[in-house]
Amino acid sequence: MTKPKNGPRKVAVIMAGGRGTRFWPRSRGARPKQFLAMVGEETLLNATVSRMTPSFLPEDIYIVTTEELAAETRRMLPQLPPGNVLVEPEGRNTAPCLALALAIIESRTPDGVMVVLSADSWIGDQDKFLEDIDTAVDHASRKRDLVVFGIRPTYPETGYGYIETEGKGKVLGASAFREKPSYEKAVEYLESGHHFWNAGMFVWTLQDLRAELTRHCPEILAPLDEWMAAGADAARLAAAYGRLPKLSIDYALMEKSDRVAVVPARFRWSDVGSWPAVVEFHEPDASGNVVQGDVILLESNNCAIFGGKRLIAGSGLENLIVVDEPDALLLCRKDRAQDVKTIVERLASLGRTDLL
Repeated sequence: MTKPKNGPRKVAVIMAGGRGTRFWPRSRGARPKQFLAMVGEETLLNATVSRMTPSFLPEDIYIVTTEELAAETRRMLPQLPPGNVLVEPEGRNTAPCLALALAIIESRTPDGVMVVLSADSWIGDQDKFLEDIDTAVDHASRKRDLVVFGIRPTYPETGYGYIETEGKGKVLGASAFREKPSYEKAVEYLESGHHFWNAGMFVWTLQDLRAELTRHCPEILAPLDEWMAAGADAARLAAAYGRLPKLSIDYALMEKSDRVAVVPARFRWSDVGSWPAVVEFHEPDASGNVVQGDVILLESNNCAIFGGKRLIAGSGLENLIVVDEPDALLLCRKDRAQDVKTIVERLASLGRTDLL
């Protein structure tokens, strides 16, 4: 492992409590998206940690996850101290998640610079990624801004939030956060050259995160500060956590702060947010089909078949996604892949917890 560079002490916080409902039936409550090898041979969680290790010491890498996933997370990451797996009593969105990380980490590394990542994204060009982190860390520690990574859009995506920027250089000013746009707006953002996808990756000093949360959303810190002052008893965390508002960090802080900067990412990024996104990482055959497992297709085009233990045979299929598990089979058109989340919600409403 390469020794981290001199400078401010960096701590990585990897948010890993999501369920990945758009990847049902492969992703389940006890086996969420980040525990799967969706792209390549490593799980997304292991790949995220491996990506950080050239620049971060193991004791400076933290995972925030849920009680249900904590034991498996520790098992998957034996190189990290067990106490670096921080456990949320319940999921309450990203602002409480990061406030909890702040409260715990600042008691150990008060002068640290926090680098926030998600456990379920894919990132290419590791060297550029680590260099961009160093750029953001340097800016955050010198200019005391809250830094967000911006991904330059390559198509008019309507499922992401956007950041409008100003200025030139390695670090830009953030003039506005834009909600998920209409298609027409997304085309406008794409053509402007001043809008970036908001990938939900941040860098800030612990001191500045506390100062800005105190200024813009104090109700998300007070219960945790009281809990820490009382001894940080794990048994009492649920009561404190239940008092926190369910807010994203964008809504609670980033959209309100006037101290936000943007580092345009030079690395490739994907949130691997749906089955069609996974398909993009595989080489299709001459008919545009991507297949895994024991599959026979006749006169079929642009399908993605993720098989299991049994043979899947098809004829005359077009633009389908098929995912086979021992207890469930998913069939959907590629353009309806976002409906998988709705299927999971329907299963929950029907009490089919055995399939979740």
